[in-house]
Amino acid sequence: MEYNYAITTYYDGELVHTARINELFTAVEAWQKCNDAGDAKEYATYNLSDLTGKMYTKTFYRNGEVVVK
Repeated sequence: MEYNYAITTYYDGELVHTARINELFTAVEAWQKCNDAGDAKEYATYNLSDLTGKMYTKTFYRNGEVVVK
């Protein structure tokens, strides 16, 4: 099955989940739900990428710091 977007979730640098999504609205909705460190001990990183190779990254640290690129 083809897909246009992927959201990858990393906890403390280890890949824990990849969601492959075809629709833009569904991808954006899932991306917005990435809003904390989850089960990570130190930090969680979420990446949203599309077929063109463009990637958006959010990193949530346990100390409350958030970095969005």
